[in-house]
Amino acid sequence: MQLAISLPTDTKLPVYKQVSDALREAILCGRLKPGDKLPSTRELADSLNVSRFTVIRSYEELVSQGYIQTSSGSGTFVNPNLALELLVEQKYRSQKTQAEEPGTVRLSDYGNRVLNSPEIESAYVELFAELNYGAPTFDQLPLNAWRKALYKSSRFEDGEELIYENDPFGYPPLREAIASYLARSRSVSCSPDQVVIFSGTEAGLDLIGRLLLNRGDLVALENPGFPGARRSFLMHGSALLPLPVDSEGLVVDDLEYFTEGVRLVYVTPSHQAPTGAVMSTARRLQLLKWAQRTGAFILEDDHDNEFRYAGKPVQAIQGLDQGDNVIYLGSFWKILYPVLRLSYMVLPKRMVQVVSRAKSLIERDFPLLEQRALTEFINEGHLERHIKRTRDVYATRRVALIHALTKCFGKRAVISESVGGTDLIVKFDTPLDEEVLLKLASQAKVSLVSTNHNYLEEPTANEFIMGFAHLDAEHIQNTIGEFAELTDAARPQTVTKQ
Repeated sequence: MQLAISLPTDTKLPVYKQVSDALREAILCGRLKPGDKLPSTRELADSLNVSRFTVIRSYEELVSQGYIQTSSGSGTFVNPNLALELLVEQKYRSQKTQAEEPGTVRLSDYGNRVLNSPEIESAYVELFAELNYGAPTFDQLPLNAWRKALYKSSRFEDGEELIYENDPFGYPPLREAIASYLARSRSVSCSPDQVVIFSGTEAGLDLIGRLLLNRGDLVALENPGFPGARRSFLMHGSALLPLPVDSEGLVVDDLEYFTEGVRLVYVTPSHQAPTGAVMSTARRLQLLKWAQRTGAFILEDDHDNEFRYAGKPVQAIQGLDQGDNVIYLGSFWKILYPVLRLSYMVLPKRMVQVVSRAKSLIERDFPLLEQRALTEFINEGHLERHIKRTRDVYATRRVALIHALTKCFGKRAVISESVGGTDLIVKFDTPLDEEVLLKLASQAKVSLVSTNHNYLEEPTANEFIMGFAHLDAEHIQNTIGEFAELTDAARPQTVTKQ
């Protein structure tokens, strides 16, 4: 077998040492993985044009250091039990060295923002194991229905069915199915020509940012709000205008002061992230009038719209739009991930041409089989039946969580009035600080995540997101009860003077 390694030409190290160092580096950087077979000493000697004795001595050194193992009759292998901490430590040292050597790559303004801007948080800041990463639990995935749709979609009559003219907006029958589904479930008004498929929500946000935002352009968004959108706009050099949120969603009155300068408003009206507030119809109409007057676009992220447990659904802002100002964004993440991760966008008619042109240049092709399967899944009614079934399950778990918090904490837990989504906002009235509460929650196996990461400014103390979609309703009472006991025991004791 051949192994591509190179030896330095400007060193006085013995050749055997050069060989062992090169192999060690290949192991530590991951090019050679635990269990991989190495060339024989004769093969490696021939490929490096060194003596076989030199390679034998190199192998002996690496064996003594625990990097490789030899087996008589089988050959030489990277140690399958190589300590993981060795690899992690080397990776950390490599990253640190790169960070300490600025100027090695000449970056664009965009690249420098991504690398150096302290305002741009990690891409994983909104993903938490405590909330099951925002995805449905395994027991709620419609695996049988999806397998059938996938199998049916993989049966092609001829090769012509494998081609759909590389439409940058995605598989046309899927876009028709999504347009029909949105009309039924969200009163979204659109033709399939306005529907565009993306590999994920981030790709859609990024493309809209590229097409609409220049450096310094003002983007208004909710505070608190979704960190992923905030991060995307900052990557394009936008200036952010945080607007407050109350029980009716985004406070549009605060936006009325800006008659020009705001290029885009990002809003999650159906289930405000993270408070769960639903924007009232009056505010939706007010926001639309403001957009028509100023020429700004509204980016409506219909986050968590599928799960609503009380009251009538409120029509999407897009369905009320008469001025062609709303960009509607949806995703299958909360319903089908990790079975499927596609997202979609409904464009204003005046943006179809430019998005088609831009998307054809950066993201044109998708796996056809998944798109055919999803088309089948929607058209056969599996998607809506699955949403109804999981909604009923989540409703039971939500009630169980609210009941447990009310019983165990009483007035010390202020629970949001959210009637949708897969989590609740809870504010604890306690002298304990957030770090202590988070440690106690972890000890009791209670899902608790601070909302600090959702705020651009003025975060609320001791305010947390509590997910319920992934919880077992039968055990919620016990875990919340244990959490309450731990917080009571940790509270400072007041000493009464005699």
